[in-house]
Amino acid sequence: MKQFLSHWSESLPWVLHARSAWPAGMAAVLAASSLACSETALPDTPGPTAGTGGQTAAGNGGAGVVAGSPSTPSGGTPGASGATGIAGSSGSGGAVGGGGAAGSGGAGGSAGAAGSGGGAEDGWVPLFNGTNLDGWTASQGHDGLFAAGKVGDDPVIHVYPSADLDDGQQNVPMAALRTNESYSKYVFHLEYKWGIKRFNDRQGARDNGICFHICNEPSKVWPDSVELQLGSDVWGNDWVTGNIFMLVKNTRAQWPSATLMGKPAFSETGTKASLGAPQEYALGRSSAQLDMPNDWNIVELTVKGAAEAEYKVNGTVVNRLFDMECDEGTGLKPLERGPIALQAEWAEVYFRNVKIKVLP
Repeated sequence: MKQFLSHWSESLPWVLHARSAWPAGMAAVLAASSLACSETALPDTPGPTAGTGGQTAAGNGGAGVVAGSPSTPSGGTPGASGATGIAGSSGSGGAVGGGGAAGSGGAGGSAGAAGSGGGAEDGWVPLFNGTNLDGWTASQGHDGLFAAGKVGDDPVIHVYPSADLDDGQQNVPMAALRTNESYSKYVFHLEYKWGIKRFNDRQGARDNGICFHICNEPSKVWPDSVELQLGSDVWGNDWVTGNIFMLVKNTRAQWPSATLMGKPAFSETGTKASLGAPQEYALGRSSAQLDMPNDWNIVELTVKGAAEAEYKVNGTVVNRLFDMECDEGTGLKPLERGPIALQAEWAEVYFRNVKIKVLP
């Protein structure tokens, strides 16, 4: 069979050369048959389709490509089986592409890969609409520290957006921007990039954070909560992306740690110990500093009620804590849910692709 196919492939160019003498559509039939019989693998390039029946399933930014039926030239006969479409590559915002339906003789295309930030069908729900801050509330009197904007073509939440603020300016306030809704079990995703401006005494490393499971008074600038620290400092210091801070003095959790470079830091196999109340701003160091100061950084926070929270930075788990509690006036109780907040902490920063996937 292979010898026959080889002979056929070698003869095809001569045969096609005389295609003008054949009935209409015959050349296209032979070309389709040659493609179907060829032993050469299709190139692994994202997003081609087989035939004119291919369709695209798109999310916000990415596309999965599926194969449909092969087209039939006018006046010709249907060709041989169409080649299977190659899966669409993952794009930022791509939804899962559905399998291509088989056309007349055409094979179903592979499902497109899910991109970061797909639509609601893959469980993700945007928390930022790209236009305004509906669904969010800033600390009282600090609405102007947060605004919807753009970096290139990307809609962003811009922290310290005012053109009146100069790099190094003093007496600039801090604040928090929280969701109006509370959440318990979920994956929270965002991407952040540092801006240029830094204020007050923060002319070195940059500082920001994501506060979750806010309890007690959510309108405070620093409400009682658990913080996923964002920062550009060197590992071992406070402002390192992936550090834990227990805010302020009414929250507590169990944190597994071991000694790393002479300091306690997160370890999956470390010994669990209490972190937080009654201590103020208790710190649980991450296992690494993965912040990229001049690029977009991806952060995913997975929270399972009061039981567990996992911090992932640029694809790597760098911290984890268990058995979260809050004292709301009657002693420490399991901290099951609360709003999520973004900070304004004397460094310009941009947030994009802010979304949540609620877990069962």
